[in-house]
Amino acid sequence: MPRDNSELADRIRRLIARSELRVGDRIGSERAIAEQFDVPRSALRDALEELESRALIRRTMGRTGGVFVADGKIERQLNTIQGVPDMLRQQGFIAATAVLAEGIGVATPSEQRSLALAEGENVFRLRRRRDASGTPLSLDTMVLPMRLVPGFQEHDHSDSVYRLLAREYRIETAHSDETIDVSAATAEQAALLNVDEGAALFEIWRITFDAGETPIEFSHDFFRADRTRISLRRYGARWKRAT
Repeated sequence: MPRDNSELADRIRRLIARSELRVGDRIGSERAIAEQFDVPRSALRDALEELESRALIRRTMGRTGGVFVADGKIERQLNTIQGVPDMLRQQGFIAATAVLAEGIGVATPSEQRSLALAEGENVFRLRRRRDASGTPLSLDTMVLPMRLVPGFQEHDHSDSVYRLLAREYRIETAHSDETIDVSAATAEQAALLNVDEGAALFEIWRITFDAGETPIEFSHDFFRADRTRISLRRYGARWKRAT
């Protein structure tokens, strides 16, 4: 990287420190930052690429996009129901999914209770690993009632299931109940997520409902704690329910 661009990257770092910006704070748009430092956009982009490669900033596109302070972690917001691929793309990461296992089976007692199923009902189980820009992020196991999603096994499951449910089955998520704990990675989880055995993971249990209060999803997820930050917006004295 040319020296001038390295110096510009250092100036941006000093701006972040001087302004006491925290992780997730917006520094500004590329145009605004270029004007602030009186530099060409091309030079700014070279400096931003250097900072992004060091996980000090992230860039996102769109009306609410711009340049944000980062530390390499992914923000998982609890006040929205959002698939991991969409969450990663919005934060400037490249999303990838590996389907580890999938198939139809009889619901277990836990799945029956969570999804309000009768004994002997079938479910579709889907286990996947999610990667963020080439680095493993999470493991998720999703269980869906087959009576709500006939033929689900014929679809591609490597992207957002929520979007698939809306497009093919007219099933829209309304709200979810989640329980979050911290657990230690097993040997299998450690190998899949490229962490040490015993490393901290966020363990998340989730039941998702449609507008008619029908349970449509039961999930059990594990997120790398060293790559994930949990955030929530609170309104008044009540927790906002996802819409």
